[in-house]
Amino acid sequence: MMLRLTPLLVAGLLAAAPTQAQAEDWDALRNDPQISEGLIIFSIARRIHKRCPDISARRIRALGFINSLVGMAEDLGYSRSEIRAFVDDDAEQDLVQAEADARLLARGASPTMMEGYCTVGREEIAAGSAIGQLLR
Repeated sequence: MMLRLTPLLVAGLLAAAPTQAQAEDWDALRNDPQISEGLIIFSIARRIHKRCPDISARRIRALGFINSLVGMAEDLGYSRSEIRAFVDDDAEQDLVQAEADARLLARGASPTMMEGYCTVGREEIAAGSAIGQLLR
């Protein structure tokens, strides 16, 4: 299954991890503010990169960012296969993407306002924010 949320996570960090999906208790991952916010930040940056032709992703920086999230999840006691199952889960992806879309919409970016993605991306890059650091 191709990840919509974090393709770099699958390709770069978890390619060797087992893929079996198990019923997991993901409350600690879902409720950890750094992990949940990190996934939202990554999703916003990815949406901007995919929808604004003038902005590209900083792939190596993105890999480092995702690697730090994986490390935080491992510190909470999750294995790589559990982390992969979490990010592969459609319901979890939908939650993260819905929050990313809501934040982007609040700033004027949506599929009906495509230029808004470029505007938000440029603002984030100029501010040096976590989102902006994943873009150029």
